[in-house]
Amino acid sequence: MNSPQKIRVGVLGGTRLPGNVETFLRNVSSLLKDHPVEFEFDLLIRGDDTQSVPDFNEIDPGIDDTTRALSTLKTLTTAATQYSTNHPVDVLFQVTKFPVHGFAVTVAGLRTNTPVITRFAGDNFREHVFSGWTTGKARTFTLNNLVGTIPARLSDATIVLGPHGHNEIKKRNNDSDVRIIPQPINFEQFQPVSKRGRAEIRKHLGISRDKRVLLTVGRLSERKGMFDLMAAAKSLADSEAEIRWYVVGEGPLQEKLEQTPLVVSTGRIPHKKMSDYYHAADLVVHPSLIEGLPNVLLEAAACGTPTISRNVGDASIAASETYENPSCLKQLVLADYDPVDLGDQFSEDSLRKNYADVLVDVATENEHE
Repeated sequence: MNSPQKIRVGVLGGTRLPGNVETFLRNVSSLLKDHPVEFEFDLLIRGDDTQSVPDFNEIDPGIDDTTRALSTLKTLTTAATQYSTNHPVDVLFQVTKFPVHGFAVTVAGLRTNTPVITRFAGDNFREHVFSGWTTGKARTFTLNNLVGTIPARLSDATIVLGPHGHNEIKKRNNDSDVRIIPQPINFEQFQPVSKRGRAEIRKHLGISRDKRVLLTVGRLSERKGMFDLMAAAKSLADSEAEIRWYVVGEGPLQEKLEQTPLVVSTGRIPHKKMSDYYHAADLVVHPSLIEGLPNVLLEAAACGTPTISRNVGDASIAASETYENPSCLKQLVLADYDPVDLGDQFSEDSLRKNYADVLVDVATENEHE
């Protein structure tokens, strides 16, 4: 059978797109432009909170902004169903919030006989561990581990980022079609520079050339490992280590970080400027307690900067070194590591083929039956 000439994909965006998901969509769209099949993307997102993503048709099928989980499930499922009923879409695609958005597109797909692809990009099945109170734990567990099994069991294919994600989905449905396809990286934006270029970037950023520079990027929260970072920084300050630990991001622990010795809290930095910080760093440190495959590690590796990470999710794919015990962090950040070679699985040709294959396979699956 000949491949289709055009496939229309409905992507559920919800009420707003996280920055990393917007980057993912931009990169996937850019990759598929050079594919023989023409892919047209619709972005289902709340009408008064849209964000312009190049090459995506933004559609508001009536998504309400709700705070209660059950209300969110209902409104997103209704919106996805309404969209796929009124549009000649070939496949529905969930790209973020696997339990909630995955449930919505899976149920909408069943209601309208539309093929569905889900994407498991985090570590949702463990999130209840980090809820701070008993009722919260029960609610988070129910949402992720009960509601979240629906997309794992009923979607036509699930994209995961690495072996950890593959195992998590297979535990819940051993017969599922699981594809390991990591997120693309913009190699034009993130690429190595010379030693001279690195020195010029440090000078431009006002970063000392005489100190070891550590860099951490992420939300300034307990879940992202900021308490472990602060403990390590205080211990290093007591030993009079010649380092500066730059922390990029915003969050509830920003004030505490600003008061931590050796730490420079920069606040939020625009994504287009992040390559300078990766180039300026001697080591990128990612202490997050829960992850999928962090963009931070991939972008740092693409820039030729070594990385260390807590051994969570699929972080080991892109980290120079991983650790289990946070008390070792103060020693680990002083060691030297080689940057990671991301390999062929992250090449544009490989990712283009893999993303196109899963979209074409699922969109045309019924034609083979």
